[in-house]
Amino acid sequence: MKAIVYHQYGGPEVLEYVDLPTPEPTENEVLVQIGASGLNPVDTYFRSGVRPVPSFPHIPHFDLAGSVVKVGANVTKWKVGDRVWATNIQGTAAEYQVVTEDKLFSLPDHMSFAEGAAVAMAFMTAHLALFARGKLSSDETVLIYGASGAVGQASVQLAKLVGATVIATAGNEEKAQVAKEAGAEHVILYRSEDIVKRVNEITSNTGVPLILDMSLSDNIERNFEMIKNRGRIVTIGSPNNNTPTLPWRLLNAKNASLQGILLFNAEPDEIQAAGEEIAKGLADKKLKAHIGAEFSLAEASTGHAALAEKKYNGSIVFIP
Repeated sequence: MKAIVYHQYGGPEVLEYVDLPTPEPTENEVLVQIGASGLNPVDTYFRSGVRPVPSFPHIPHFDLAGSVVKVGANVTKWKVGDRVWATNIQGTAAEYQVVTEDKLFSLPDHMSFAEGAAVAMAFMTAHLALFARGKLSSDETVLIYGASGAVGQASVQLAKLVGATVIATAGNEEKAQVAKEAGAEHVILYRSEDIVKRVNEITSNTGVPLILDMSLSDNIERNFEMIKNRGRIVTIGSPNNNTPTLPWRLLNAKNASLQGILLFNAEPDEIQAAGEEIAKGLADKKLKAHIGAEFSLAEASTGHAALAEKKYNGSIVFIP
């Protein structure tokens, strides 16, 4: 099979398009012919060495959508021909991958494999952040930073699916439109508007009970100005500074909580429950993928460079 590998840490140029043996499923696994592999920011952290990989050569990416082509003897949930998607699967930048049956979710016929791969990590992370950590309910308002990005846009859709009110932030009018199309009632252009002032106006100075933050170090102090008493702040990342200073006094003053979310360490039952709800939303056409660009698998270096340069709104996917 064809696959992407890298033999050392580095930039997009270390990615190689190679031939590898096709894996064989064990008794509890299925073999998936990958129709699309999704790219996420975390993939660049592993490729560059910010996070270590187990060994070299290493096949990148964690998201896939495709068709089941072989099943192990003990597999009962899936059969050959089933269309599936999955996330948190090591090594999906390839034509085939083996997956344990419990990590796969159904992909409806109306969705392409590219759309399935674009949904995977973004929607799973968003769902865990909103509900497993944030405990969002239908009568609440949530502030979602970076709502035109893959996780942000997914968060808006999922929040609207349960009936919550969404305040979103965006960097420009084009990105604001993405957030509005996803369902956000209010969009704050953070480059030209004061986020705290606008949130106070929208909430009549009561603040928001939940904040989803994509860059904690940039927003941590203003978050404590906007969070409602006993509110919850869930941070999905802090790319500009991994060790931001925590203003503990402000956290205590609001009786608030600050929580993180990392998909790789999430509990299996949380992932299973979230995946089933996402799959139902996709099947009912209430959730949709947000694709920024598609590349062939052989163009992996180009796609990784595009992600680093923030060329596209939405997910980048690769087609084997």
